[in-house]
Amino acid sequence: MALFKSKAQTLSALKLKNAKIPKFIFFNVGSYKKRKNFFINTIMNKFNNKIAIRSSSLNEDNYKTSNAGKYQSFLNIHALDFKTIEEKIDLVISSYKKDKKIKKNEILVQEMTTNIKFSGVLTNVNKENCAPYILINYSEGKQTDVVTSGKKNTKNFVFYKYSTNKPTEKFLKKLIDLTFELESMSKAKFLDLEFAVDKRNNIFLLQLRPLVIKKSKVKQPIQNINKMLTRLEKKIEKLQNPHHDLEGTSTAFGVMPDWNPAEMIGLKPKALSLSLYQELITDKVWSEQRSNYGFRNISSNQLMVIFFGIPYIDLRVDFNSWIPRKLENKITSKLINFYMNKFKKNIYLHDKIEFGIVYTCFTADTNQKIKNDLKNNFSAKEIKKIIKSLKNINQIAINNFKIDKNKISILKTNLNKIKKSGMYNIEKIYWLIEDCKRYGTLPFAGLARCAFISRDILNSFVNTKILTKKELESFLKSIKTISTEINSNVNKISPKKFKTRYGHIRPNTYDIESKNYAENYKNYFNLSSFSSEINKSVFKFTTKQKNKINKFIKDSELNINFNDLINFIRESTQQREYSKFVFTKNIDYIFKHLKLLGRRINIKNQDLAFINIKTIKDLYYNLSNHNIQDKLKSEIKINKKDYKENKFIKLPEVITNKNDIYFFKETENKINFIGSDKISEDIVILNKNNKIDLKNKIVVIENADPGYDYIFSHKIKGLITKFGGINSHMSIRCNELNLPAAIGIGEKKYKEIINSKKILLDCENNMLNIIQ
Repeated sequence: MALFKSKAQTLSALKLKNAKIPKFIFFNVGSYKKRKNFFINTIMNKFNNKIAIRSSSLNEDNYKTSNAGKYQSFLNIHALDFKTIEEKIDLVISSYKKDKKIKKNEILVQEMTTNIKFSGVLTNVNKENCAPYILINYSEGKQTDVVTSGKKNTKNFVFYKYSTNKPTEKFLKKLIDLTFELESMSKAKFLDLEFAVDKRNNIFLLQLRPLVIKKSKVKQPIQNINKMLTRLEKKIEKLQNPHHDLEGTSTAFGVMPDWNPAEMIGLKPKALSLSLYQELITDKVWSEQRSNYGFRNISSNQLMVIFFGIPYIDLRVDFNSWIPRKLENKITSKLINFYMNKFKKNIYLHDKIEFGIVYTCFTADTNQKIKNDLKNNFSAKEIKKIIKSLKNINQIAINNFKIDKNKISILKTNLNKIKKSGMYNIEKIYWLIEDCKRYGTLPFAGLARCAFISRDILNSFVNTKILTKKELESFLKSIKTISTEINSNVNKISPKKFKTRYGHIRPNTYDIESKNYAENYKNYFNLSSFSSEINKSVFKFTTKQKNKINKFIKDSELNINFNDLINFIRESTQQREYSKFVFTKNIDYIFKHLKLLGRRINIKNQDLAFINIKTIKDLYYNLSNHNIQDKLKSEIKINKKDYKENKFIKLPEVITNKNDIYFFKETENKINFIGSDKISEDIVILNKNNKIDLKNKIVVIENADPGYDYIFSHKIKGLITKFGGINSHMSIRCNELNLPAAIGIGEKKYKEIINSKKILLDCENNMLNIIQ
């Protein structure tokens, strides 16, 4: 069957079982110009309601070129309106003006489908790498151009083409069947179609075109994807079985809960980033910190699991780690299952586990919250025990705060010793890692826990009307952090001194390929006028507020007074940011000595990104017959191959059962809006090393990483991040600077935003909309 000569001729050639084609006619420009009235009258006689007048150029929707959107098309034209029909056809013809064979180009007139429930676009392949996934982008509503025009929020559905299971929604099943039918009829490997679905789940094919992909992108997907997904299915089944060392009947997995790896190292990090994050935090440090702060000791369990290069948090492990140590097993088991059930019913909270799912401390609204949540499944006695255990957690955190604060100074001292020592590169890397864990990430984890407790308490003050939202913003703005100091010193000190003090900071902290502030100073700081120094306001609590907070302290059974609590809240926020600033210097020196090692054994910097840091540590205390260069180059080759093959696998941000790995809807995030301003500005998409003018723009980045702090040295209007929680670094910075922001918008919304030019960010009304 001859397809893809033109849009109209393609539809004319199709006879489908799994879809209807709306009634249509078509004619070429040459014929129309000779008999204009005849064709318009034919349209008016053939159609009764509204019509679409579309382009159908010979240079459009063929095997060589797509030219999608190049030519004019018009929807919802009344079929009896002679003048408007004539006007719109002329406009379509006018859009052909640069085509050589303009007279042979066609006009396609289509009946508008009615009673539309869904509409959207579908491709039968992942455009990024031609992996065998059916990708359906659709929107609910009567308009059929919502997805293609980018006007409103849409939903994304991903289906692995060779899955034996299919989704339960009828229209999605029918679209999948339609895709296979069209593939069997077409010689084109890659297809792109527009569709509509009515309220009876009838599918209407509106347009079909070959998906034109550059030859450089056309790489046949690896043949063992089926085997990989089958292995993953079995792995998930095993991990979801009851566990002898963990409470809870099952588990789920997410890329953003707890230590949110997607935010810190990305969805598909390279071997060095991934292994360094594991070594410094998610292997042992995270559980040691929890145990130190009064939670269960589950140090034999790994927090993070890796599914073909994608780091996920095991939620059963995570939930078990939040159980106060003094709670008995019976209550623990019930609590874990409650958390898991609540999570599965509220997937959108996957990046807000500590604020929306689990109880990690005692706050002003904990009593009411726990009683409301647990009244049906827990006895009054059990609830009382849970509340008491959370009060104990608060006191332990306050007691440990100074201990962890003091450890950070030890890290600074030890770093200077290592720098001055005569140790060789591998030896230095080993001790930089060990010191970073013991005196860096471990106390940082404790100080971050204190900061989370502080923020939870502050949020509860708003919930219980001790503070207003505006007052909370003012209080947070009054807290000065290390980031404030950096921002202020850009203009105050020489570039040389600035690089010496702050040069170790880099966007994407765990990525060796990302340039630090010293290496990329001109690009990061010399593009536009710097923002002026921030004048920190002084926030004062009223007598009434103090009395209510004192009552909370008494109810919490804390051995502190009002000033102690407020100082704890302020200092924990400051120390969390400062300790991160200090321990990332060790990471920078790890990279420095890795590069020196690479230079010595002839390994390029970009190849070092594929080394597992555990291999370097192993070289320190294990001597073998293998040459270091050969050993590392062999590992790099294997890890590069894995990284390349893993890119063909598409997985959801949250996995609750084995079917999720074959088909899923992209997760809708509950966005964290900062501030109460409303702004409408152009956006700029920022990558780790690029040079872009940021002045008066809304900056869009993937990760809420502290290395992106330099953006605040420019007069930016707002900030949007793909990943990040309410208490992430960037949330704290935007609160501090009173900068409107949308933190953690998620994969789906991020894709919409980056394809736009201008957006409306309305923080007061929790809205983020595309303008153009």
